[in-house]
Amino acid sequence: MSFVLLLISQSGLFFLTLIHVIKSWRTAKGHLYSILVKHNMFYYACGLLLSAMNVLIPLLFSDSSFHSFEDSEVCVLAIIATRMHLHLWHDDQHVNSSGLQTFLSNCIFVGAEPEVTEP
Repeated sequence: MSFVLLLISQSGLFFLTLIHVIKSWRTAKGHLYSILVKHNMFYYACGLLLSAMNVLIPLLFSDSSFHSFEDSEVCVLAIIATRMHLHLWHDDQHVNSSGLQTFLSNCIFVGAEPEVTEP
């Protein structure tokens, strides 16, 4: 029952995100936006597919060996999220190595002087 609720909520998230992406794809310009949208949609699609498999496999096969598929969903989704972070990190390294400066690298953060107390 819990996987059915998860499947329903993931399908809702997937289709709401897909509608938003279709509406904003032509107006939003930016490399970061496109990376995040591609990885986000891939993550939701895989989550939806794996949740559907978690619902259908126990119904189709009564063998208890197929119930270990739940753990693989967590591992696959973690690998996909790590892949997105790695892609963002590589793009950041490419930007920094090409000589382009980012706004935060030019900022100087000035804090309060530490208090010095004499013993």
